[in-house]
Amino acid sequence: MRPKILIAVGLVLAFVVGTMASGIYTATARAFNPVTESTVAPVQSFRSAPVARTRYVAPAPVTTSNNVRTVSETNNKRSLKKSALIVGGSAGAGAAIGAVAGGGKGAAIGAMSGGVAGLIYDLATRNKN
Repeated sequence: MRPKILIAVGLVLAFVVGTMASGIYTATARAFNPVTESTVAPVQSFRSAPVARTRYVAPAPVTTSNNVRTVSETNNKRSLKKSALIVGGSAGAGAAIGAVAGGGKGAAIGAMSGGVAGLIYDLATRNKN
């Protein structure tokens, strides 16, 4: 094989492994380091309590107002600008790898495949927070 193709394949493989490494690490870290559980049973004592008289008190009056407060919910979704940066950045990286591997035609193919990969990544991670 030509060395340019090997370099391009190595860069793509490094990119894919790098994007997946954080998810793999957290999954394996949780699998091999389980949460420690307390195995000691709570101690219950059975002492008799002295008898006490209970006195009931009428509740205090509650005042209400008709003011309506608007509750703003935070929007945790990814903005369109950030999505465009993800897709554009991956398309640019694909174009660079394709240009190294195959010149102008390779750059076009790399940009298309990088853009599609960036779109898939964006859609897969959009609601993770």
